[in-house]
Amino acid sequence: MSSFPGSPRVMAGAIVAVEPTAPLARIAVFQYNPDEVTRSLRPRGPTAGTASASDSLRVWGAATETVTMTVELDATDGLEAGDAITQVMGVAGRLAVLEMQLYPTTAQVIARTALTAAGVIEVLPPTAPLTVLVWGPGRVVPVRVDSLTIREQAFDTLLNPIRAAVDLSLTVLTYDDFSPTDVGFAMSLVHQVQQEVRATVGGLAGIAAAVAGSAGVSVSVGG
Repeated sequence: MSSFPGSPRVMAGAIVAVEPTAPLARIAVFQYNPDEVTRSLRPRGPTAGTASASDSLRVWGAATETVTMTVELDATDGLEAGDAITQVMGVAGRLAVLEMQLYPTTAQVIARTALTAAGVIEVLPPTAPLTVLVWGPGRVVPVRVDSLTIREQAFDTLLNPIRAAVDLSLTVLTYDDFSPTDVGFAMSLVHQVQQEVRATVGGLAGIAAAVAGSAGVSVSVGG
């Protein structure tokens, strides 16, 4: 699974949850970047049953975007290099980091249990940390992890997984999902500004290519 000698270094993608009580347990840096990322976008609409004919051209907010990808994990390089952690647990540690994105911390569970035992009538579920998909400098967006499907494909003598594939399903959160004071609101807005700049550059490039192409056709036909 090693890269070819002389190949350019590629930034590793990651899913990072900002959790002060367990920061290292929530940073999932991809061992190998997925070969494919699938993005699905749907426009937001009005609340069911409230739409009218005059609402047909209204923009109700940022599009709802889902992202799916498959992350590959392989202990081969670590085992060959004699990495102690890989020898002890294979890729189980990397899998655990991804799985922990879906769990509250034990501190939160203990605190909630204590409040319930103390007779507090209404104990709200703990707030999840802000989770961010980092896919290069141009795509750093807040997300919610919707599901993980883990396929453990090979094991060591202690049955630790040494090769696995994880199907990730994420929902991109936008400024419509945060209050204006949340960090996620600003992150989403910055990402949309980046997209608007890309769209402008891409539109201009497309127009320039079309004009140049038309001019070339005219010249050849006239000749």
